Amino acid sequence: MRHAFPMKWLIATMLLGLALVGTVSGAGHAANNSTGCVGCDSSSANVTENQKETFIFIQEGSSGNFVNDSLGNYTLTMTGVVPYTMFFADRPGRDAGFAPIDKFLKGFNFGINNPPNAAIILPDENETSDMVVVELTNPKYNNTSGTLTYNARQLKEYSFKSGWFQDHMSDIDPAIPEKFGRVDLVIDDCGCTSVEGGCASGCRNSCWSPSFYGCFQCGGCCAAARDCCSVPVCRRPVSKPGVKTTEHPIKPPKTP
Repeated sequence: MRHAFPMKWLIATMLLGLALVGTVSGAGHAANNSTGCVGCDSSSANVTENQKETFIFIQEGSSGNFVNDSLGNYTLTMTGVVPYTMFFADRPGRDAGFAPIDKFLKGFNFGINNPPNAAIILPDENETSDMVVVELTNPKYNNTSGTLTYNARQLKEYSFKSGWFQDHMSDIDPAIPEKFGRVDLVIDDCGCTSVEGGCASGCRNSCWSPSFYGCFQCGGCCAAARDCCSVPVCRRPVSKPGVKTTEHPIKPPKTP
C-alpha cells in the first residue's frame, strides 16, 4: 500500500531551522547525583522527570535490502549511507542537528533487552512511500563502503515515545520489498534502562543528549519492569560487589 509521506519536507524544514539558528542547541541537564543520573536527587530515592522533549533520529541510504531468515528475523542493510544521523525534537521543541553516525551508534542504546522501535520508509518520486515498523539491534557501520546493517524484527504491536510516529500510524504497511532504492530509517527516542535502585520498577527513563550524542538516565522512573525489558525472557545485569553495571559503556556528561 502506498501512502503520501512528506519525508523530504521534514528533513528540509530541519535543515532550514539549522541554517537560521546557525548552531545546534543542546538540551540543558540538571545536576547529576552520585549514580550519574541526570535530574535525580542526591539519594536517588526520589526522582523528578527531566525530559522536556522527545526526539526522532533519521538515517538515509541510496539503496538497501530487508532479508528474512525464515524464522521471522531480518537483516536490514542500507548502502550509500549518509555518514550522519539527523536528530530533532518533536513540536514544540527546537533542538535539531547532526550526529556522526559512528558516535550515534555507540551512544544510543540498541541493547537486546529494550531495543528501539523504528520505521523503515521507502519513498519514491511521487511523494508516496512504503513503511514498516521494526525493532533494531546489533548495528554495524562500515565507513569505507558506506554500508549500515541492523538485526531487525518486524513488529505487529508497538508503541512510541515520539509524537511523530503517533501522527503516522495510519501509514504503516504489512510488508516492504526485499530490495529497494532510496531508504529512510526513522528511529524512536531513547527508551527505559535497567537500574539497581531508586525505582520500584527497576527501570528509569533515559534522554537524548544532543551535545554528547548519547542516551542517559534522566530522572523519571518507568512504570513497569517490562518497560526496560521487551524480550520474553529477560535477565537483568548481575552486579558483583562493588561493581556497577550499566547498559552501555558511555559515561554520562559532566555538568559544569
